[in-house]
Amino acid sequence: MKLIVITPSKDFTDEPMLVTRMFESGLTTLHLRKPNYSTAQMRDYIKEIPEHYHNRIIIHSHHSLAIKFKLKGIHLSRIHFSKKLRYLFVRFRLKIKFGHTSKSRSYTKLQQAYNKEEHAFDYYLIGTMFNNMNGDLYSGFYPEGIIAANKTCGKKLVARGGATPKIIQKAREYGFYGIAFNSYLWSSDSPYDNFLVLVKEYHRLGMSLE
Repeated sequence: MKLIVITPSKDFTDEPMLVTRMFESGLTTLHLRKPNYSTAQMRDYIKEIPEHYHNRIIIHSHHSLAIKFKLKGIHLSRIHFSKKLRYLFVRFRLKIKFGHTSKSRSYTKLQQAYNKEEHAFDYYLIGTMFNNMNGDLYSGFYPEGIIAANKTCGKKLVARGGATPKIIQKAREYGFYGIAFNSYLWSSDSPYDNFLVLVKEYHRLGMSLE
């Protein structure tokens, strides 16, 4: 079951170094999400990551950098689809510039998993899925509905929001393609140590990080 790390919106001390250590320890997919970054700031962040790890980075904004740095892919949020004209432009860019690049997008509601997409995405982040205090599902998400969606919607769904080690087994039972971790790592004083806890739990359950 795929393990994804999403960067914090605000910078964490020595963040590029910590991300690099996660890559060294097996992380295969990082979602680089910095909503307040300029193109120059995003470029500088990527440059701090060793080049041989660039193909593990999914970028959420300033998508042209995905081509410049040969990144793994791009992520599209609802703002990219907020206006029809903008959506047409996004579709054009996806087809022309990012034809062989990994592409993902976000859902907030389970019923969206059944939506017909005009463009194929490799996977879909969905949530906020879990309460990070107790691991329970948030209102609007129910085990039966999640299991049914994962079996029948024909899409690879990744649980996002409130993800901690305690929900990994549960997410696997629900049939998720992967889990995206954010606050569990970056709300800690030791994000890298917490990442190792995730890796250990994946290995205990006999799961690959891919």
